[in-house]
Amino acid sequence: MHGGNVADRAKPTVTSAEQRAATVKRALDIAARRIPGLKAPHAETKRRISGRRTVTKTFIRSMMSAVDEWEALRKAGKFDSAEAKAALQFEAAFRSIRDQVARLLASLSYTMDLRVALVAEKALDSYAIAKGLARDGGDQKLVRLVARLKRDLGRKGPRKKKQK
Repeated sequence: MHGGNVADRAKPTVTSAEQRAATVKRALDIAARRIPGLKAPHAETKRRISGRRTVTKTFIRSMMSAVDEWEALRKAGKFDSAEAKAALQFEAAFRSIRDQVARLLASLSYTMDLRVALVAEKALDSYAIAKGLARDGGDQKLVRLVARLKRDLGRKGPRKKKQK
């Protein structure tokens, strides 16, 4: 068995952002477990479900009344008024949560994009300064740095205007 140095056994640094993200993830996992019957989207049933979402709640409530009133419909066993009532109650109760989660997702996406865009803007400004310094001073280390930055930026050059 070899000794190895301490750096080989060191744990990777966990950033403050990673700690906060882990805390939010745990909270979201707990919230998800509190939603009764939560199902993940499934490709095989998605189309069928999508087509049935256009059925109005008014129609479902009317069918509940019809099944409750007509024994022949009840005996057919296709429609359960209690199940329908529970589904409509579930949808009404969780609609505001769905909307809140959608707003959270939109805000999180925007915040991520905004933070990266702000540092990208500053990085581009610094790149422009570095290019100017490399042109003016002729420092070969700086010239190599600018070349590496240009490669890492990945842009091919100014965009050509499309001809009409």
